[in-house]
Amino acid sequence: MLVLLVLVVAAIIAAVVISCGKGEDETGGTGPNPAAASASPKPTTPPPRVWAASTSDPVRVWVGGDSMGGELGWALGPMLEKTKAFKPTVYYKESSGICRWDFFDWGKKMETVMRTAKPNAMVMMMGTNDTQSVWDRGTWISYGTSKWKTAYEKRVSDMMETMLKGGARRVYWVGMPIMKESWRNSRMKLINTIIQDAAAQHPGAQYVDAWGLFVDADGAYVAGLRLADGVHFTVEGQQRLARAVLEDVAKDWLPDGLPSPGPTPAAGSSASASPSV
Repeated sequence: MLVLLVLVVAAIIAAVVISCGKGEDETGGTGPNPAAASASPKPTTPPPRVWAASTSDPVRVWVGGDSMGGELGWALGPMLEKTKAFKPTVYYKESSGICRWDFFDWGKKMETVMRTAKPNAMVMMMGTNDTQSVWDRGTWISYGTSKWKTAYEKRVSDMMETMLKGGARRVYWVGMPIMKESWRNSRMKLINTIIQDAAAQHPGAQYVDAWGLFVDADGAYVAGLRLADGVHFTVEGQQRLARAVLEDVAKDWLPDGLPSPGPTPAAGSSASASPSV
C-alpha cells in the first residue's frame, strides 16, 4: 500500500514538472519560438529612379503597340507634347501582337527601340490580336493551355526586362478594354491578368487598367466610345484613354502636377461644346 502511494505521488510530481516545462517553451523560455523562427520577407528591388520632368530636362516617352496602341499614341502624343516636359515618339504595327512573332517580332523591336530611341519611359498597348495560339520556333502552342500562358507571360516579361535594362525608368503597359463581342472578353481578361502578373515581377513596370474606362455603371460595354467593329476607339475614346495614361505618367514624372492649361478662347455663337471625356 505504501509503495502504491509513493508511485502515485511520483507520477503527480512528474506531470507538474512536464507541464511547467511546456509552458516555458510556449511563452518564450528556452524552447524555440515559432514566430521568431519564421523568415522575414525579402525586400523588393526598388524601381529605377526618376527625375522631375521639365523643359530643360524632358523625358523621352515611347508610345506604341498594335493598332489600339497606335490610337492611344495619336491622342497621348499631343498631350505629352503640350506639357513641354515630354518628348513623345509614337510607333505601332497593325495586326501585330505577342503570339505571332513570325509576323512581327516585338522582342527584337524592343531591343532596337532601346538602342536607338533611348526612351526614358515606355507606354505599351497590345493584345487585341492575341486570341490565338503562340507560334514558337516552328511549333504551335495551343491557345489557353498552361503552356500558352507560360509562353505568353515569358514574352511579356522579356519585353519588360528589355525595356528596363535598356534604360527605361518606367514602363506603363496598358491593359485591354472591354469589347463588344462577349466571346472576346474572357480572352481579354486572361491577357490582362498575365500582363498584370508580369508587371508585378518587374520594379518600374506598371499595369494600367483600361477596362473601367469603357463600361457604364453596370459594367456593360459603352458603344459610344468605340467604332462599329466593337474594338477600336472613337476620337472621344482615344482621348479618354490617353488622359488616364497621362495621369499615371504625371504621377511619376511631374510631382507638382500637370502644367496649367492656357486660357480657352471664347467659343463663337455657332460653336458646339466639346464633349467631356
